[in-house]
Amino acid sequence: MRRFLLCASALVAVLGAAVIAQGKIAGPEDYAQMMKANAQAAGAMNKAIGSGAFADARTQVATLRTNYMALQGFWSEKKKDDAVGIVKDGLTRLDALDKLLGAATVDQMAAQAAGKEFGGATCGACHKLYREGDAQSGFKFKAGVL
Repeated sequence: MRRFLLCASALVAVLGAAVIAQGKIAGPEDYAQMMKANAQAAGAMNKAIGSGAFADARTQVATLRTNYMALQGFWSEKKKDDAVGIVKDGLTRLDALDKLLGAATVDQMAAQAAGKEFGGATCGACHKLYREGDAQSGFKFKAGVL
């Protein structure tokens, strides 16, 4: 399981780095790739927290933080202040989770709650405002967002 998490982490980092290496998210295709990378990183993070692999979880938090910085630039460029606020809130939640995971003695239950709260509050809020679809059929921007 640990090997799987490490491989998944590497894949997420490569995918995220490919988008970020371009300097910004250029359009809906890059955005979709970033969202897939975020979903994988968040899933791996939650699994790592659940199994007590806190260093692995922190690696995923770092990936999410890097991706969220790119998202902040994307939404700022689009002049979507509410989306920028959601991303900033997500970054704040990631910082708090990273602090929990970096403690000398990690409170696993608190870290699990913080991880789930990050996804629900951040991802859920943005999807509610700007996205439509589902995990099976795929998500896309609502008409008029971009």
